[in-house]
Formats: sequence, structure tokens, C-alpha cells
Amino acid sequence: MTTTTTSKIGPKMREAIAFVAENPGCPKLPVAEHVGPNGSRRYGYATVDRCIAAGLICANRGENGVYSLTLPR
Repeated sequence: MTTTTTSKIGPKMREAIAFVAENPGCPKLPVAEHVGPNGSRRYGYATVDRCIAAGLICANRGENGVYSLTLPR
């Protein structure tokens, strides 16, 4: 049995990707609050960080320290 990257993408990760697709250039906070259970930032940030680590979302840190999220091209 082989495992593909897409089989490792859970529903919250898909929500994060969809949010960034609809709001390119957004910071991490609104995405984290959107996907975290009951608006939980901690779990929301973990989901966003998993997406970034998997290459599903690109994060560019601005001079002010705030990330700008986009989808890979």
C-alpha cells in the first residue's frame, strides 16, 4: 500500500488552503482562527504550520514580522 501526499491532508488543512486561496496575502492569524476548533489559535497555527511544512501554503515574512500567505504556483 502506498501513501500519497494528498491522503495526508486532513479537512482542517484543506480549510486552511481554501482560506488562503480566497484571501491571498493574508497573515497567519485569520487563517489560524478560521481553522482552529472554536477559534483556537494554538491548534489553528499548528494546522497552518503543517500546511507550510508540506509546501501547500507559502509563507513570506515581511519586514514587520507578519507573514503573508499564498498558495504555491
